[in-house]
Amino acid sequence: MDATSPAQARALSAESAVVRRYVHRYGPFAWAHAATPGVEGSRTWHYWWHAHLIHVFHDAEQHRPDPRRRRLLRALHRGVTLRTLGRWTTPFYDDVAWMTLALQHEDLNDRRIDRLVRRLDEAVDPAVGALPWAVGSALYNAPANGPAAIALARSAHRGSAIDLDAWVAATLDDPITGLVRDGVEDGIVRPELWTYNQGVAIGSALALAEGAPDADAREAHEARAASLVHAVARWCAAEGGLFLSAGGGDGGLFAGILARYLAEAAVWFADDGANDEHRATSRAARDLVHRNADALWNGRRAGLFAADPRRAARAAGEDLDLSVQLGAWITLEADVAVSGLVTS
Repeated sequence: MDATSPAQARALSAESAVVRRYVHRYGPFAWAHAATPGVEGSRTWHYWWHAHLIHVFHDAEQHRPDPRRRRLLRALHRGVTLRTLGRWTTPFYDDVAWMTLALQHEDLNDRRIDRLVRRLDEAVDPAVGALPWAVGSALYNAPANGPAAIALARSAHRGSAIDLDAWVAATLDDPITGLVRDGVEDGIVRPELWTYNQGVAIGSALALAEGAPDADAREAHEARAASLVHAVARWCAAEGGLFLSAGGGDGGLFAGILARYLAEAAVWFADDGANDEHRATSRAARDLVHRNADALWNGRRAGLFAADPRRAARAAGEDLDLSVQLGAWITLEADVAVSGLVTS
C-alpha cells in the first residue's frame, strides 16, 4: 500500500491531530480524554471510545507501520489495564464487544480475548435469543448484538454469532427500508435508525461469510451484507451520499463505524471481479466511504473535523469531542482501505 498517497496523507493528518489534542501520558501510561483541556468534561475517560481509539490505531498500523505508534499502543493498553483494574471489561455488553473487536484486530491470540468472548457468549439471554445492552437491562439492541456477533464469529463461539445475526435480521430489520432499527425494549421495537447499526450488521454478515462451512451459507451471508450496503446507499442518496450526523458525544463515532464496515464490504466484494452484482456492491460501498471522507476533509478547519459532514468544523461545542475527531479519523482510514480498489 502506497504510504505517500493522498488518502494516506489525510489519514495521517487526522491521526496526528487526535494524538496531539487528546492522548496524554502519565508516566508509563497513556489514555485519551473526552475533549480538549479547558472544556467541561475534558477529564472524562470513555471505555468504548478507547476501544475505537485502539482499533483505529491498528488500522493506521496496517496502513503505515511505525514503531512509535506501536510504543504508544502499548502505553494505551497499560492505561486500559489501570482504568479497569486489570479486568478490561464493563457492565455494558456493547462496550465489551467493541473492545473485543479492537483486540481481535491486533492479535487473535491475545489471552484477554477468550475471557471477553466468553463473557459475551454467557450473557446471551436464551429466552430472547439475544444479548442485553447491559447487565440487568431490558434493552436488546443492535449496538450490542452486532459487534458481539462479529467478535463471536471470529472465535470458537460461531454458533452464537449465527444466532445473534439471525435475531437482528428477524427482529430489527425494517421491512420497508431494509435498514436495521435500534433495538427492542419490553417487547417494543425502538424504530430509530443509526449509522453504526447498519455498519455492524454489514460487519457481522461478512464475518460469518468468511468462515461459512459451504458455498450456500457463504452466499446467504454475502447477500445480506450486499442488501445492507444498497439500503444504506438509498438512505443517504438524498444527502448526496453523506451519512446522517448523530452529533457529538457517543454519536460522534457512529458514522465512522459505518465507514469502517462499508470499507470491509468494498474490499470483500471487489475480490470477485467476475460477478457484476458483487462489483456493483463494492462500488456502492467504496463511493459512500470516499464521499464522506472527502466531505470531512473539505470541512476541516484548524485541524478539526465537523460532527456533520455537511458543514465546516468549528472550534467549539460538539466538534471538540474526541468521539467526533476519532470518527473522522476512522472514516479517513477506511478511505485508505478502499483507495486502491478498481470496481468499475
